[in-house]
Order: sequence, then C-alpha cells, then structure tokens
Amino acid sequence: MHIEIHTKSETLPELIKGSALHSSQMFRSLEQESGCKPYMLICYDSNGNELGHLLVIKKRSIRLLPPVFSYWYTINGEGVYKEQNDNAGREKIFAAMLEKVFDMFDFRHSFIEVANIEDSRFAYSTLSSHKFVPRRDRRLYISLHSKHPHERLTRAYKAHIRNAESRGVTYRQATTHREIGEGLKLLRNYYRSKIQRNLPREKALLSILYTPDGSLSPQAKLFIVEYKDKIIGSSLCLYEDGRANLAYSCGLRKSHPLLYPGIMAIWAAITDAHNNNYAHFEFLEARALPRFKRKFLGMLLNYGGKQVGTLRWQHFKWNFINKILRRIYV
Repeated sequence: MHIEIHTKSETLPELIKGSALHSSQMFRSLEQESGCKPYMLICYDSNGNELGHLLVIKKRSIRLLPPVFSYWYTINGEGVYKEQNDNAGREKIFAAMLEKVFDMFDFRHSFIEVANIEDSRFAYSTLSSHKFVPRRDRRLYISLHSKHPHERLTRAYKAHIRNAESRGVTYRQATTHREIGEGLKLLRNYYRSKIQRNLPREKALLSILYTPDGSLSPQAKLFIVEYKDKIIGSSLCLYEDGRANLAYSCGLRKSHPLLYPGIMAIWAAITDAHNNNYAHFEFLEARALPRFKRKFLGMLLNYGGKQVGTLRWQHFKWNFINKILRRIYV
C-alpha cells in the first residue's frame, strides 16, 4: 500500500463515502479557516484502488502570556475505509496513515490529538505503541430506530415543545440564501461569547452547506425556528451513513423565554433525522465538555440521550510529559 497527501481541494479525487468529518466538503470548509490547514491522507493498494482516507487538521496557536507560537494536529474519528475491510484491516491502514502524520511534524508542534473515535478499542495497541496518552471522554446520542424521539423526551420537554407549537412556533430546514444567511448570523452572534466553542467563519460554513456547483449539500443542513416570520433559533447538523451529528445550535432564549427557541432548534434537527431514517443522533457539543458545563449536559439528556464513555488520545512533543501522563492515566 502507499499513501498520498493532498493539501488542496482542487487535487482531491473522488473519495469513499462515509463520515462527514472526513469528507471533501469538510476539507473545503477547513481551507477557508485562518490558522488552519487540512491534510487529506489517502491510502491505496497496489492496483491504485482506495483503501481508506483520513482528514488531519493542522492548527496554529498564538499566545501572548506566556508568549507561545506553536502548531498542533487533530484527527476527528478513525477515518473512512472500504466496507470489505474488517476491523483488523482498518487498524492496519490507520497505523500506516498515523506514521505519515508523525512524518509531517515540525519542530514547533505542541501535540497531536486523536478524538471522537466511536469504538474505544479501535487502534488501542497502535496508539499505545506511539506513547499516546488516553484521556476519558464522553459521547451522547439518541437511538432513533427503536422508538419515536418524542417518546424519549422528559415530561418537562414535552410540555415545552407543546407550548411553543401552540403559540405558533414553527421549524424547518433553511433552503434559501436569506434563511441560511440569517440562521448563520444567529449562530455567529451566539458563539461569539463562547470561550470553549469556536464557530467557523461564515465562508467555511457555507462550504459545508453548499456543494461546489451551488446546490444544497446532502451532508449538512441548517434548521431555523420561526415565530411571526422572525428567526429565533438555529441549528447546524452534519450527516454520515446512519448517523446525524448536531454540531451547533442556539436560540434567543432571553428575548423569547416562553417560546423555548433553543430547545426547538435541537428538536428540529432530531425530528428531521428521524423522518429521514437515520439510526442515531449524536450531540457533538457533549464531547470534551468541561466540568462547569454539566448543566448544559443535563439539558441535552432531557432529549432522552444516552451517555457512552470513549477515549481522547493525546501525544505531546516532549516525551517526558507523555511518560508522566501515561503513569497517571494508563
């Protein structure tokens, strides 16, 4: 097998369909972000057929106190592989691409992180052999295949949604340029004050919501919540095979407290995923949630979500730090 590295979306070939986090559209979106550089690693067999691909994100960090200028690499998920590959085969391909990531390191990097792996057993031996430090993480998702999502709601949230709909609140997917623009503006104003969560620039989000030919993308949807022709809530959802992933959501809770716009924005994405026969709905914002945000986690659990433990792997530039942290966490 051999591995190619692409740094420009113009050179990307047609890739295996799979996770939205490793798609061509995500690559184009990251190209629009300042201080961020995407790398698409594509693994081929001896006949030139794709075995799998992995999106690696290089980010720049500048701090004034103390003065630090560094880079770090992030891998969100295990990547995308051919269906014929079993778990052992996927791990072998992942290990080969991980070696390429280490070759990309420069002297200014701080660390590399592998996060959002669904199965915590995936590539455990590979990551351990490279002295990665496993940190506990969580995933929060709703199963949509066994029960209607309305049945999983708590009694209070059922009442909130019922009251909002009785007052004339409606929700739907944003399909026009005006609706998408207003929905993204609402998200931008909300996340501007959030320290732990950074919203990508509007140009990058539009690269996810639209395909290169200008049509709406099937891998991302923006939902809006309306009241008297005014947008009071918005949410952005990413899609992959069998799974819908809620990336961002917000609502004008202070100006419209009795309409529950934040709750309705998330509910719009959940109902759309159920209507389109997705098996699971995951809250991406629940991952790596700090302790002081436990109230937000409790709010998400009101939708009937289920918590699952997973691992977040980190490898620091300085080996003595890896050794110390592995003594603590392993």
